[in-house]
Amino acid sequence: MSILPLVSAPEGVAASAAGGAAAPSAPVVAAVTCADGRSGECSRGVELHIAGSALQTITRVRFLGAAGRRDDRVATPRQTRDGLVAVVIPRRSKSGPIEVRGEGGIARTQPIRITATAAGAGAGEPLGPGERAFPIVGRHDYGTEINRFGGGRGHQGQDVFAACGTKLVAAEPGRVLMSTFQARAGNYLVLQHADGRATAYMHMRSAPLVEKGDRVEAGDPIGEVGDTGRASGCHLHFELWTAPGWYRGGRPIDPLPFLRELDSKAP
Repeated sequence: MSILPLVSAPEGVAASAAGGAAAPSAPVVAAVTCADGRSGECSRGVELHIAGSALQTITRVRFLGAAGRRDDRVATPRQTRDGLVAVVIPRRSKSGPIEVRGEGGIARTQPIRITATAAGAGAGEPLGPGERAFPIVGRHDYGTEINRFGGGRGHQGQDVFAACGTKLVAAEPGRVLMSTFQARAGNYLVLQHADGRATAYMHMRSAPLVEKGDRVEAGDPIGEVGDTGRASGCHLHFELWTAPGWYRGGRPIDPLPFLRELDSKAP
């Protein structure tokens, strides 16, 4: 097993003012264990167990790779409780420190060596060149005519309905152009793609898992379906923009044919 010491953790607020609720404690990492039992390393696609305390509020795990953010990869925990976070190492993660982030703050481990995808660990296998992924991982539907592109209300995308909390992934590889909150769009994300096009994902349940400047691959987790902002019911508002991109001189086009093509090829 790999046992990695904690490098740093921010100081949390130990107690609230009299009569108030206590603030979340700062997360503390005591050990990181590869589920397959190897010492000091783990493979992409294998579950990693991060042990410590005050881990129940952890919402994202960032595999930091080398210096800078170009090779960072972010994953949503499979399981969180006070003493444990279980997470699958994402595709194309690089060796380096691991950062956990929750309501109480951030903690980081010493670097771990990340090796090639283990046999049978399909969750970590990269998609092939040019492959894409349907953005909703779960049951969904396309609503009615009012949810389509255009129409009297000038709708710039396609609404795809799914249960709140359903996993969202990047449809194509790209760089995060926007990752923020806006009153109408709610929590939203915009990806800029290599050919100049852009895609937007709106009304996410909480803040996107990736930040401005991050690189994502098709199929990487980016958040969850929600109803934040001006939304009626839990759904993804998805936009597709022509080159040179989102509010960069491009224009929105009907994304429904693109989505249906991805949907037809989804597992």
